[in-house]
Amino acid sequence: MIVTHFRFPRLVLTLGALLAMPSLQAAEEPEKDEEAELPTMVITASRTAQDQKKVPQSTNVVEQKRIERFQATSPSEMLQEQPGVWVNQVAAQGSPVIRGQMGNKLVYLWDGVRINNGAIFSGPNPFFNQFPIDAVGRMEVVRGAGSVQYGSDAIGGVINVFSKRGEFSESLNVGGDVYSRYGSNNTEFTNAANVHMSNDMWAFAAGWAVQDAGNYHSSSGALAPSSFQTSGGYANLAFQPVKGHVLRLSWVGNERTDVDSYVQSKLNADGVPRIYSPLERRGIVKMDYTAKELGFLSDELKVYGYYQYYDQQRERRVQTATQFNNTITHSNQDVWGVGIQNAATFGKNKNTRLVYGMDYRHENLSSSQMLNSTLLGTGVTTISQPAGITPDGIYEVFDTFVTLDLKPMDKLLLNMGARYENTHLHSHPEPLDVIPGAGYTVNDLAANKYWNAVTWNVGAVYQATKSFDLVANIATGYRTPTYSDLLSAGTPVFSSLTASLPSTNINPEKSITYELSARVHTARLKGSLTGYLTKLTDLITSTTSGTVVIGGVTYNATRNSNAAQGYITGVEFALSYDLDSHFTIFNNTTWTYGQNQSQNVPLRFIPPLYGNFGVRFETDEKKGWVELSELWAGPLIRHNPNDEIDAGFSRDPALGSPNNTNNPPINTNYQISGFFVTNIRTGWKVWEEGNRSFSLTLNLNNVFDTKYRQAYAQQQRQAAGFNVVVGGRLTF
Repeated sequence: MIVTHFRFPRLVLTLGALLAMPSLQAAEEPEKDEEAELPTMVITASRTAQDQKKVPQSTNVVEQKRIERFQATSPSEMLQEQPGVWVNQVAAQGSPVIRGQMGNKLVYLWDGVRINNGAIFSGPNPFFNQFPIDAVGRMEVVRGAGSVQYGSDAIGGVINVFSKRGEFSESLNVGGDVYSRYGSNNTEFTNAANVHMSNDMWAFAAGWAVQDAGNYHSSSGALAPSSFQTSGGYANLAFQPVKGHVLRLSWVGNERTDVDSYVQSKLNADGVPRIYSPLERRGIVKMDYTAKELGFLSDELKVYGYYQYYDQQRERRVQTATQFNNTITHSNQDVWGVGIQNAATFGKNKNTRLVYGMDYRHENLSSSQMLNSTLLGTGVTTISQPAGITPDGIYEVFDTFVTLDLKPMDKLLLNMGARYENTHLHSHPEPLDVIPGAGYTVNDLAANKYWNAVTWNVGAVYQATKSFDLVANIATGYRTPTYSDLLSAGTPVFSSLTASLPSTNINPEKSITYELSARVHTARLKGSLTGYLTKLTDLITSTTSGTVVIGGVTYNATRNSNAAQGYITGVEFALSYDLDSHFTIFNNTTWTYGQNQSQNVPLRFIPPLYGNFGVRFETDEKKGWVELSELWAGPLIRHNPNDEIDAGFSRDPALGSPNNTNNPPINTNYQISGFFVTNIRTGWKVWEEGNRSFSLTLNLNNVFDTKYRQAYAQQQRQAAGFNVVVGGRLTF
């Protein structure tokens, strides 16, 4: 590990040089007219469009301009450098962490359609990255409990991805763009095309993107294998027969192939990677109808229905002294759902808004296995159906919700909400689902469970001055058990020392979050300071339950139970200040602390102190820009004891879990060192004529080729090194 204490002075010198350049300095301008500033609207926090300053929850908005400038390799990477979001990103497996929660404790949405389902598992998962990279038009993040709005799993937060879409126009409007990008570190080629067509009655938009990413490289060499290929697109058709009434049909689909996994890749003697995904396919079809200004009882009525499909093939290849076994798992998820939502505004001054609705979704979850066993001496291959897999079944959810905004006085906005949700899990096990000798029967896989949950929130925004607000919010959350929690058995994919057993007597996890914020918003200065405390009860944790023998190998057996309670507390700071019409300085810092009080150990997946800071310059008329950004993290000092069998804490995750022979922990105390990483991004609108233009974007990531590892990143021995990313977009 290179010591990084000298990076900060080097950055300061670079910033000073930029600020001192006469050609970049601008005369000081008068304060902008704050009344001319358009409000930033968010949808996710209240399920309807709302001024971000009036939302009591902490939110991030990532606009399309920011997405295009960042030139991310995956949707999760687009959230890197966002306040309060920790992203461990390399190859295809990045997973965001919000307030110490990840995986099945965050809700992922695509245009409001829930991606989480009854098959989601804890820890890092790739669900969030299974969408076309150039279909993303905007992202919204709610930090903190969002269970009133979106139900189970929204303990740590909600991430909503909005696809690009066409907008209605008074006259015929036809256009589009073509985009191409190359990244040097992993020889990434991304190509995309988008078209749109609209008038006052119709609006259509569609696009397609193809991405080919090779192995990532650190300063020590290739992280092989870590490559993947993806292709996918979106289409969005809206019909407005009468102004204010819109019928919209949309589709998004993506297919990732040859998804390599670096973790455990060196465990086979002949070098064949242990884990490999030949295919991941996900798609969503959605139809919704929106009617506005229907009268006293409805400002906006939405009715919607959707169908979502997901198919995956995964191979787990294990070599012994005499044979090579390849277990091929096929997973299928078919989900359909419907819902209705209404918003109405009341009161003499229209100072009371009521939003209410209900949703229903039905999931069919199934999987199958095939085992190809090859004798190394003869080369003879035998095909069989192995025992031991999570049983098939259904998962269905019904909910109803209501939120209320009111202003008892001119400077005070109150927000209240509640939700009732009923969940039904019904498995259909077969004898072949049971692992022989693992200590459980087919009856242990039979579950017909119902759970009921009620959540609520109360929030307030007090406008102390025209540009300064005090904000408070209390919100409850929960997470209903899934098939993975109850019925998953066998050896986990990313750990090589334990085996799990089914545990059907589990109840939902619960949380309550207390949050206080101070926010400032002028034409030039925008900032927030937020402190929160999340109390967690009935946490589902793994406890030791003897040993089992699977395939002739003895494993420590674990079972899940609601055996713990704990808390997470933290502080989130964000600041952006326009020095003048050209220069902007920015900074965000996040501190998180989590403790399992029942076992008196740290909670899992709590990131270290982290943040970023930098300066941005934009020319007149916004034709050119350059941004210097420093991404940093302190050392990960505290870790959960379960992390000591996690491959992400070993010297080389390619060799699996830490051990005392060929793969010791990354440090003897399992700590992960901090880092500073310098990134420079710049772009220029080379040509513009009417609605047509051509722009170039150049990113220099990890400029000093720093050696570092991100906490909870199982897919890296070291993070990606120096990378040149150049992209061009032709708009017509």
